[in-house]
This record gives sequence, C-alpha cells and structure tokens, in this order.
Amino acid sequence: MIDRSSPHVHTQYCDGKSTAREMVQSALDKNFVSLGFSSHALQNFDLAYALTPEDEISYIAEIKQLKGEYADRLPIWLGMERDSLSIADRGKFEYVIGSVHYFEPLVGEKTAVDGPKDLVRQLIDSTFSGDGFQLTLAYYKQLGEYISRYKPDIIGHFDLIKKHRTALNLFEEEDPKYIKAATEAMDLCVTGCKLLEVNTGALARSGAKEPYPSLKLLEYWRSIGGQVILSSDCHYAPQLDAGYDLGLALINNAGYKKAAFLGRQDDLFEWCDL
Repeated sequence: MIDRSSPHVHTQYCDGKSTAREMVQSALDKNFVSLGFSSHALQNFDLAYALTPEDEISYIAEIKQLKGEYADRLPIWLGMERDSLSIADRGKFEYVIGSVHYFEPLVGEKTAVDGPKDLVRQLIDSTFSGDGFQLTLAYYKQLGEYISRYKPDIIGHFDLIKKHRTALNLFEEEDPKYIKAATEAMDLCVTGCKLLEVNTGALARSGAKEPYPSLKLLEYWRSIGGQVILSSDCHYAPQLDAGYDLGLALINNAGYKKAAFLGRQDDLFEWCDL
C-alpha cells in the first residue's frame, strides 16, 4: 500500500482544467492524506502555459487560503513546477519540482519537447540537423545540469523526451546509446536532488502505456541511491489518482521498499512502507 498524495497538480492558474478548490474536494473524496499544488512557474515566454506575475500573486494567496481553511481535514502544500528557463523565485514556495520542457534557440517561441509534434520537428530540423537523437542528448544534458545546479525538492517526469519518441523517431528505449545518455543524466541529477517522481499523468491525458520514468531507468535510479515519490501530474480533478495502480506496480518492480509522500504535519516529506 501507499499513502495517497500528489505533489504535482495543475489548476486553471496555468494549464489545468479544474480549480484549486475542486482539486481539494477530489483529494478528500479519494482519501488523500495530503495534497500539493505545483503551477508552472513564472517565466518570460509562453505566458498562456505558465503563471503570469499577476496569476502568481493570486495563486499563492488562494493556496494559502485553502491551506488554512482545510487545515484540520487535508494538509496542503504550496509548490511550483519550475522549468530550467523559469525566472521564478523559489523563496515564495514551500517546495519546487524541477523540470525541463523548453529548448533554445527559438523556433518562433521556445519549443517544449512535449509540445506540438510539428514544432518539435521544426526544432530538430533547424537546430539538430534533422537528428532526433541529438535533441534527446541535449534534453538530458540540460536536465542533468539544471537539477545538479538548482537542487529542487523533486525531479519532474525524468524521461519526458519519450512522449514523441515513436512519432518523431527520436530513439529506441533499449538502445545502449539512449540508456547511456539517460543514466549519465541521472548520475548528475542525484548530486542535486535524490527524490524523483513516478509520474502517471500521461496515462490519463495522452493514452501512454506506462508512467515516467521507464522501469530500466527507475532501476538504475535506485541503484545509485535515488528515492521516489508517486505523483499524478493532475490537470483535471477527477483524475487526481489516475494511473496510481500502475505507478505503484512500477515502483515495486524497480525494487523499492519505501516511497515518499507529502507530509501531514511540519516535514515536507514522510515515508511509507510498500
């Protein structure tokens, strides 16, 4: 068993479909022991996707209000998901999920690796001479360096690059060159953060067959001392625990005996036996 919680939740303040209060009600309905909000952090581009300066103020105020209102029923944490190109101040938040979505140089705007396939294809053609694997290498280099330098509390969807793997012919997951790139990034990441999320969000939103990261990568993460936390990367309140059975199975298959979850009192994290 695992204590039900999620540190990775998006609302209408960024690209989510539900309000923060709807997420809280869903957490209560699903017997969550805690809940964390993690809006996409302030950045100076792609403002429809992330918090604007005005939204950041409103977001922080509402989560703090809900935190007090539900203090005796559901511990609530104020977080952000901060991209490597974000300009957000972590001092305003109780925790940070560190992620990489965007690349430079630009294709019109900065291009998200999980964004529209045609834009990612343009990025590959214009910046990586049409070689999708070079995009993959660049992604893992940027991720490893960011996590090592910034030291977030949680690492977000480690192998997000695989979202368009098949459609854009980026790599084969069993290819030793790919495994080398990913595990070298893990070696660097673990110097900045030892807690990696097992992210089930793509199962509900895009029909993925497995969570992030893949089993082989998760087994490697465990072998170098990395720990895990289960998260739903939820954008729609009814899906707050979507894919959790598969996420828990993945964690167990990777050999973990314990997993973290957001704390119920003063400590950011607690640990449960699996």
